[in-house]
Amino acid sequence: MTNQRSKKDSVGEVLKKVRLSKNYTQKFVTNGIIGQPTYSKIERGEVDPTYLKFISILKRLDISEEEFHFLLDENVRSEREKIIEEFFLLNFNDASSLTKIKEKIRTYLDTQNDYILNDIYYICEALILISIENNYKMAITYANKVWNRLEKFDQWYLMEIRLINAILFIFPTESAVHIAERIVAQLKNYDTRESKVLLNNIQSNLGLLLIKNKEYELALGHLNELILKFKLERNYYYLAIIYIRKGIIMRILDKKSKVDFIKKGLNLVRAFEEPELEKALRNEIEFYTKKE
Repeated sequence: MTNQRSKKDSVGEVLKKVRLSKNYTQKFVTNGIIGQPTYSKIERGEVDPTYLKFISILKRLDISEEEFHFLLDENVRSEREKIIEEFFLLNFNDASSLTKIKEKIRTYLDTQNDYILNDIYYICEALILISIENNYKMAITYANKVWNRLEKFDQWYLMEIRLINAILFIFPTESAVHIAERIVAQLKNYDTRESKVLLNNIQSNLGLLLIKNKEYELALGHLNELILKFKLERNYYYLAIIYIRKGIIMRILDKKSKVDFIKKGLNLVRAFEEPELEKALRNEIEFYTKKE
C-alpha cells in the first residue's frame, strides 16, 4: 500500500473515529454539505473530499483543522511535510541542524521538484553562510533566489510569509522595512493562530529594522503601539523584547525616563529562564548603543 493511500485511509479513519465518539450519524454530519454515499467513501479511504467540504465536515464535527492534523498518525505525514515542519522549528543560527535539513531536501529533490523545498534549500545555504562565516554578501545571492520567485506574487499566503520572514534580515534595511510593512498589512486580514504568531514576530522585527535604519522616532511610535498590544494580550515574551528595543532608542536619543526599559525587559526575560534569548538581546543592546 502506498504512503498516499495510507494517508487517505487515515483521514477517513480519524473522521469516523471522531464522528462515532460523539454518537453522530453520517446523515447528521453530511446534511447540507455532501452526499452520504460520498462521505461513506471518504471514511473508507476511497475518495478525498475537496478542501472546502473537508473544512465544513470538521465544523460539523466541532473540531478544528489543527486538532484534526494532530490526531493523524505521525507516520502517515509525508516526508515533505516533516521536512518543512522541522525547518521552521530550527534555531536558524544552528549551522549543523541547517546542514542536516539541507541534505534531506537534496535527497528529496533528486526524485521530484518542489518549489517550497527548493526555497528552503536556498534559505539554508544563506543561513549557514551567515552562521559560519558571517558572509552576508554571499548569503544574499541565495536569499535573492527565493525573493525573485516570491516578489512576483500578487499576494503572499502564510507559507510564503514564513519563507520571507526567514530571510528578511539578510536584505538591505530599507528594502526589509518595506517588505515587513507589506507583510504586516496582509497579516492583519487573517485571524488564525499561525498568522497571529507570525504577525507578532514580524511586527517586533520591524521595530528593530527601523532602529537599524535610524528611523528612531518612527520606531518609538511603532514600539509604543506594540507595548499596548502585548500588554492586552498578556504576551510577556514579546513584551520583554519590545521593552528592550524601546530602551535602546531611549538611550540612543538620550531621552529621560523614570523607567529603565532595558532593565525591565531583561528582568522579564530572566523570569522566563531563556538564557539564549537574554544573550541575543544583550548583544543587540551592546551593538546599537555602543559609542561611535
